[in-house]
Amino acid sequence: MYLSRNELAVCVVTGRFRPVVRSKTILPSTASDNDGTHSVSVALTALTTWLCAHPLRSSIDWVIGIDHVRYLLLPWDERLASQSFCNTLAAALFAQQSTAGEIPFSAYQMRLAPLSFGRPLLAALIPSEVVKELTTFASRHQSRTQRITPALSAVWDCFFVRIKNDSGVLALVEGQRLLRVTYDHGHVSSLSVQPFSGRRTAAIPSDVTLAFPARNLTMAAAGDLALQGLASDDDARFAYALCGMV
Repeated sequence: MYLSRNELAVCVVTGRFRPVVRSKTILPSTASDNDGTHSVSVALTALTTWLCAHPLRSSIDWVIGIDHVRYLLLPWDERLASQSFCNTLAAALFAQQSTAGEIPFSAYQMRLAPLSFGRPLLAALIPSEVVKELTTFASRHQSRTQRITPALSAVWDCFFVRIKNDSGVLALVEGQRLLRVTYDHGHVSSLSVQPFSGRRTAAIPSDVTLAFPARNLTMAAAGDLALQGLASDDDARFAYALCGMV
């Protein structure tokens, strides 16, 4: 499952060692406000209706889109090995970047990337209420939550063999936003979010070395990160739902 602001991309995959994509669908949400938690509830209501017609009992792999995740890059400090120090530093950075009316830092769950000496530490923040809703939903439908992971983490892990051997700029396109990640041999150096056209034909910035999803899902150009199990006319959001699964 790939959860974005207004839609849920659902892919049913069978086979542990030789995964096969059995079905794909986009479940639109009727949410029209800016409350991310509310939009999750509406999306899960749509998923409940879909499951009534397509009953499944399996593990659920949730990939969380940029609309529900805040990313922070904690500058290198020897004290980053301490969870309490990471919490304090992340809270301070969060306060600097937040605006009035946003949910507080205490309402998030923080996921940390592996620590590497001398390197900044990537932190991903997912609202605790969103995590609770997703895990409760899975239990209610006799399923198991396999993972709840930010989209950047899913793509990074899936293509790490390629990322770790080079330096450049990774671009993750999610709707009308582009997450720009500068990387150096498997380590994040900087990241930022910028507006982007939602059209698949929109041009990727010229300095980008790796892009996801691929502009052409079945015939990836140089620099595109492509997955198996996708058709040329598939919605690009399926690429996030399948990341790490095929």
